[in-house]
Amino acid sequence: MSVKLRGQKLARKEKINRQVAIALLGLTVIVAMFTTLYSGKGSILGLYDPSTLYHVGELANEDYYATKGFEFVDNAEGERLAQLKERSVLPIFVYQIRPTVQTKRLVDAFIKSFENKTTGELLYEHARVDSLHLIREISNLPEEDQGLFFSLLKESADSVLANGLFDASQVRTVSEEGYGYVKYESPEENGSGNRHVNGLVTKENLDAHLEEWLSGYGEEIVTRIPPTLVSDTLLLLLDENVEYDSIQTMSLRSDARESVVAPRHMIERGTKIITRDTVVTATQLQMLSYMQEHAIGYSILEQVGRFVFILIATITGAVVFLRVLDNESRVFLYLNLMLSTILISLVAMHFISLFLQNRSMQLLDSYLPLFFAPLFIAHISSKRRFGFITAFLLACYATLMREATLMTFFFVLSINAINLHFFRYSAKRLEDLFNWFYAIASAAVAALVFSPMSAVAIHSLPILLISLAANITISLILVQAFVPLAEHFFNIPTAYRLNELAYSDSSILERLSAVAQGTYNHSRYVSELAYQAAKAIGANAMLARVGGVYHDIGKVDHPEYFVENQGTENKHDDIKPSLSVAVIKSHVKLGIEKGREAGLPQEVLDIISQHHGNDVIQYFYAEAARQAQASGVEVNADDYSYTGEPPTFPESAIVMLADVVEAASRTLKQPNYSKYQKLVHTLVMGKIERGQLKESGLSLTDLNVIEESFVQTLIGRDHHRIEYPED
Repeated sequence: MSVKLRGQKLARKEKINRQVAIALLGLTVIVAMFTTLYSGKGSILGLYDPSTLYHVGELANEDYYATKGFEFVDNAEGERLAQLKERSVLPIFVYQIRPTVQTKRLVDAFIKSFENKTTGELLYEHARVDSLHLIREISNLPEEDQGLFFSLLKESADSVLANGLFDASQVRTVSEEGYGYVKYESPEENGSGNRHVNGLVTKENLDAHLEEWLSGYGEEIVTRIPPTLVSDTLLLLLDENVEYDSIQTMSLRSDARESVVAPRHMIERGTKIITRDTVVTATQLQMLSYMQEHAIGYSILEQVGRFVFILIATITGAVVFLRVLDNESRVFLYLNLMLSTILISLVAMHFISLFLQNRSMQLLDSYLPLFFAPLFIAHISSKRRFGFITAFLLACYATLMREATLMTFFFVLSINAINLHFFRYSAKRLEDLFNWFYAIASAAVAALVFSPMSAVAIHSLPILLISLAANITISLILVQAFVPLAEHFFNIPTAYRLNELAYSDSSILERLSAVAQGTYNHSRYVSELAYQAAKAIGANAMLARVGGVYHDIGKVDHPEYFVENQGTENKHDDIKPSLSVAVIKSHVKLGIEKGREAGLPQEVLDIISQHHGNDVIQYFYAEAARQAQASGVEVNADDYSYTGEPPTFPESAIVMLADVVEAASRTLKQPNYSKYQKLVHTLVMGKIERGQLKESGLSLTDLNVIEESFVQTLIGRDHHRIEYPED
């Protein structure tokens, strides 16, 4: 399957999962509303509210009069006026002095660095990556043109910074909000004022603005110094020096909104609110609803509040869930599983509450089936945070049930927190037994602590503790039964599955160890390097370990063409570099195919497909270039590069780095700490320069930690032993 077709398939799948998630969110709100309402303190059955009989714009069938006098606040009109007032406050952008000074210093240092040949070190020190090889282009300019270029660069930078360089994303945000102008505050004279959005200079439109500005220097200057070279250099060096002051903007908008007072109307008893055969307005319906709520003893406002509470809690839980899984490919799958288990728990809670409706709510707490869903989500996603989110939502819903108090919320949340703490991933059955005992003991202590605050009778405590222990036990049994099913059905890399893949040789690994012992050993060393590095930066260490074990399974078909499996004879000596490259590149595609046949999770398949990215195969490219130079033919670097995509998540990038580090470390003679450190740093920087890590999500700090982890692991691998005497 091509990358394009695979991308389209994944996009369709993600779209379906997103639509299912939206439907499940709505269904969860509805089910939570009705299940808790049916078990709640009140009922809306038999409530007659005339405001629900009409919609805005319909004709009234009869007259409606005020049954009592009241003061009506027209909140709809007040809200409309407040929005207009708030809308009149333009977004405020403020000129920043500090980044301006720092950027000017960097430009000056950049110009000066060409004299002592330290430009590369300067850019590295300021975390600038010269991906367009601008240093080389500037150095290739004639000496007199270099001076002209630096003069243009200096003047251009000063001009852009003086005029203000805006953040493109912030400008785009205010533009999408419908603002055509912004308010600009600058310390320079006549600098402040309103500016049109299209006239703001950002890094996205810097080329156009700079080309227009440079045209004033004449055609000869533009011919000698390409405007794109100046603009690309500015993009490399300049930082935005104008920032959107959202706090001040929001404060002014808040003041503008608060300055608006909603209109008030005094309605006397007997006043005609709606006239027959006239069009009904929104204000009339609000007046009817307001009158109805204050005319009877039981208010519908409580029901509205319950719905709003459920809606806010559900949306908040979903948003936090999505934010935690911002870049995960299975984000909507995990969300759908969470919502599905919550729905099941709500239905079960409803029927259990009906069965035990004559019991007190304090005793019902221990019977509520609210412990399975958090445990299931935590195990299936290998993230306890998702279990806490699920527990929070269930605790919110349970609080709305009949005779529920705040203790219900804290009871459900506390017991789930205890379960999530003890029932984490374990590799041994005995550990599960101990975790079960500790969880029940801790939950019993928590229940005893809550019992005095909930006024639970002493004679009811044994039943409370027994039901709680049974509830936790049944929940754990259900988790152990359903997690493997979901794991198999959705091919999810849970901690259990990754442990099985990492420590039990599958048929493909057994074959690899039999026909390609060198590749097998290399993969095991890469696995350990990746595991330790991922663990050091807080990534999924087990996923990195499994990716390292399986990343080279594509070499199983032609092991003799890979150096780690060769002896004194090298197959590549008898064939052309182009054919050698074709064989080398094929192991990635073969690895993906064999991984699919073995049923590996998609995350592991992604590691296999990305562990070389689209990097150049240096050895054969150099050999082909040498042969081509002798025959006067040019060599295309793309023909000697891998066809995959660079790593798109941290674990994949870690395996890529571990792969090249492990292979290169074998070439060192008399290795020591400093040699390993220099080698690892050189290899990592090479990947950065060739753009292999730009989408990985790894920061420079992460890469520093990974480098140190690699060095320590390599030293541990190659530790020395004492030399025993021959006797």
